[in-house]
Amino acid sequence: MAQVEERGLPLVSVLARLAEGGAAPQAKLEGAMEILFGAYGESDLDFSGLFLKGWLRAREDKQFRLALAWQREQIRLTLRDILAEGASAGAFRPDLDPAAVAAVILNTAEGCLLQGATEGGAVPAAELLRTLLALVVSEA
Repeated sequence: MAQVEERGLPLVSVLARLAEGGAAPQAKLEGAMEILFGAYGESDLDFSGLFLKGWLRAREDKQFRLALAWQREQIRLTLRDILAEGASAGAFRPDLDPAAVAAVILNTAEGCLLQGATEGGAVPAAELLRTLLALVVSEA
């Protein structure tokens, strides 16, 4: 568990600091997604393997499951807060559901983590990031 926390907690901290900063909501979202997709989408095989093994271990180990769930929820809540701020400020779509979109962003990033373990996927992480950002910001 120590390795998963060692790799995951700094990500949680960096995203939280970014969300609390004074940048515009769109800049915050872009930055958060670049950090998240950079960590998950361009991860080394050790990183993706660590989390994949961790998710499997979490099925049997309640303490491990709680640690992973906490990290995941902190990332999702940070994204949700950035999205809610941007929707309130008029920077993002007015009909945006911040909680649902935060979950989609996190799930997409986790999909990149899974693809990293199998040496990539059909759509690069950077393209997924741009597509998600365009859907949040535009009226598409």
